[in-house]
Amino acid sequence: METIWDLVRAQADRTAEEPAAVGVHVHAYQDVIRQAESLAALIRQTVEPGSLLALETSSPVSGAIALLAGARAGCAILPMNLESPPAHRELILDDARPAAVIRAPQEAEFTVDRLDTMPAADTDGRDLHDVAYVLYTSGSTGRPKGVMVPHDSLASRIRALSLVPGLKAGETILAMTALSFDISLAEMLVPLIVGAKFVAVPVEARTDPDAFAEFLALHSPDVIQATPSFWRLLLATGDEDLSYGCRVWCGGEALTPSLAAALLPRSKQLWNLYGPTEATIWATAARIEHADTVSLGDPLPGCALFLDEEEIFLYGEGLASGYLGRPDITAERFSVRTTPQGPALTYRTGDRGRWAADGSLEYLGRVDAQIKLRGHRIELGEVESVIEEHPAVTEAAVLVRHADRPERAFMVAFVVTSEDLTTETLNTWIRSRLPASHCPSKARFVGSLPRNSSGKIDRAGLADADL
Repeated sequence: METIWDLVRAQADRTAEEPAAVGVHVHAYQDVIRQAESLAALIRQTVEPGSLLALETSSPVSGAIALLAGARAGCAILPMNLESPPAHRELILDDARPAAVIRAPQEAEFTVDRLDTMPAADTDGRDLHDVAYVLYTSGSTGRPKGVMVPHDSLASRIRALSLVPGLKAGETILAMTALSFDISLAEMLVPLIVGAKFVAVPVEARTDPDAFAEFLALHSPDVIQATPSFWRLLLATGDEDLSYGCRVWCGGEALTPSLAAALLPRSKQLWNLYGPTEATIWATAARIEHADTVSLGDPLPGCALFLDEEEIFLYGEGLASGYLGRPDITAERFSVRTTPQGPALTYRTGDRGRWAADGSLEYLGRVDAQIKLRGHRIELGEVESVIEEHPAVTEAAVLVRHADRPERAFMVAFVVTSEDLTTETLNTWIRSRLPASHCPSKARFVGSLPRNSSGKIDRAGLADADL
């Protein structure tokens, strides 16, 4: 079993004194290894190997060290969302039952406190010795479910990402994603296996475009990874001359042609990345060179996919081992199926795609995001994309009201603009580009759209606020 500890330890032997992580302080590779060894020893004093450990920190530096220490000590890490309501956090803790909690009151300074709970166990009743981390995602029933990612999958995916989209020794990538969102692992761990470094972005600079621009000018990174929502936030500043001067990795939400058109001239390279948590960070990557040809690209090294009635199935290296304590859902989503390479364990993503004429894979939205309104099948993502193509619109989200009462159901669009825009003008724009059946009945102009800690639009929160 190969772990991320093995990969980073080998790199540290080659570049011991080179900078590995920059936060409040600069940490060389040898510092990161020493701190991880120290935390691993503290973990061993507190819990048994195979235990699950909750992690409470917002520091990418502390997060990277904790993940390495967990691998070194043979324990799984559960990054907690510090921004979620206490009741939601308690719900996750009650479900996961971690044996202890790791806290970092200061950067790279840790405490490990044992919890009075029953140890968590995976679906086979074994301990979690082979699991690198557990991340909770929303469930269709309202009960969050913990995705278990094994060490082999994490190590394989980190190696793959170092090749595609790629990061080289001496380069810099920004770390600004919440640790409870798995793309943060790419920001923290990919640089540490190639001799590069990550720079932690202060929390205030993650939401303030001006503060982010200053941070960008100070550190001149080679790579920035962020969601489409974050890029729209930056673009909403209206600075036409703004250039990021680096390679841009974009994922977590669908990359629209209008956003691609805005990012292409501002970046050295634009990459569209796709992958669910169950496939370990990302599963495919596409170098975008023209805004009108946005695709999901090709599977990352070690990963593979196929389509079954337009639904995307993933297989190969990088799959999670299932859901913590949920054998029923694990069996539903993970199954052995016939693939182009023969029988293999596959993950049913719930995402829809199709092969374009040029052989590229196009994203068509979620299987469960397709609605039927007045007898018409409608993809909400398609409606949002058309609205966002208006030059005065920076972001849009479309929700369905009264979906459980078809006779009253209608669509409402929440729209963020960079300049004054009337409802009449917007409706004329939409009606000129979509069938009448696809046009929202109402449009509401808002200052911003709510986001969760992963940077994605909080659609549930938007719906609740509107109600």
